[in-house]
Amino acid sequence: MNSLRRGILPLILLVAGALFLSGCNLLPGSDPTATPTSEARAIIPTWTPTPLLPTDTPVPATDTPVPPTPVPAEPTPAPTDTPAPAARMTITNQVANVRSGPGTQYAVTGSVNQGMQLDVTGKNPAGDWFQFCCVNGETGWMFNQLATVDNAQLVAVVSDIPAAPVVPTAVSAPVVPTNTPAPAAPPPSADPCASIGGDGCKFRVSGGPAFAGNGGGELKLQLFFKHSGVDGGQPQGSYFVVMEKDGQRLPISDAVRSISLSAQQNQFGRYNYEFKIRADQLPGGNVAGGYRGWVLDGNGERDSRDFNFSVPDGQGEVWIEFDQG
Repeated sequence: MNSLRRGILPLILLVAGALFLSGCNLLPGSDPTATPTSEARAIIPTWTPTPLLPTDTPVPATDTPVPPTPVPAEPTPAPTDTPAPAARMTITNQVANVRSGPGTQYAVTGSVNQGMQLDVTGKNPAGDWFQFCCVNGETGWMFNQLATVDNAQLVAVVSDIPAAPVVPTAVSAPVVPTNTPAPAAPPPSADPCASIGGDGCKFRVSGGPAFAGNGGGELKLQLFFKHSGVDGGQPQGSYFVVMEKDGQRLPISDAVRSISLSAQQNQFGRYNYEFKIRADQLPGGNVAGGYRGWVLDGNGERDSRDFNFSVPDGQGEVWIEFDQG
């Protein structure tokens, strides 16, 4: 029995060794079959994150200054022409006469109204009269107290001022007869214009005095100031009168002036000046009596000789015409 076991064991070992060798293709004459290999795969690179620097890592200092970023210059505006200041005149009087030269001895060529603005072109050597443009298409002259002038220091003196005209001696005009006979007027006083130069007496009575009844309750002066040498009788503005009754001056305001409008344009009809005074404001408390008066121009200067008249009892409307032609 033991001998049988000793014969079988080597046989088993031999068979096992042969099987091992055949599985590994090590036996001669075997036809090895290629063992399939797996498909080759592409190698995918991996990403390794870069470690971040800590936020408090200081920035390296440098000695090289960083040049500032240039700022483009703003374009310079092109120069503009600034207009030179000009002298301008603004009329301050309600109505002011325009004259042909620097003085009341020159003829009145027109009139201007308050608020009008005109270009100043010159002045007289004394600087109290200004030349300006234009009225009725022509230059004229204005007394400086009747207007304000801006930039007056820029105005040059006019070198070709015309010579002042010679004023002829006034000739008394005949009084227009009326239907109501007037009492004899008081004797005229001495000539007040004898010592006045220039045209201080250029106005003269050319019509009237004439009277009309109004009950005697007031003195109503209706006057007409004209220049017969201009357009056949151009109305003249900015004139007024001073009146006395029985030697006492009457309360006539110098703010009331004549207007340079024709009869078709003004509210007084054929007249261009009107003033009323109640009887209780007159000496004696009545209208009747003797009167004396004279004309003043826009500058407050005498512009006529004395004129005298007497108002009959019961009448109070007085009409007088003055002419400087």
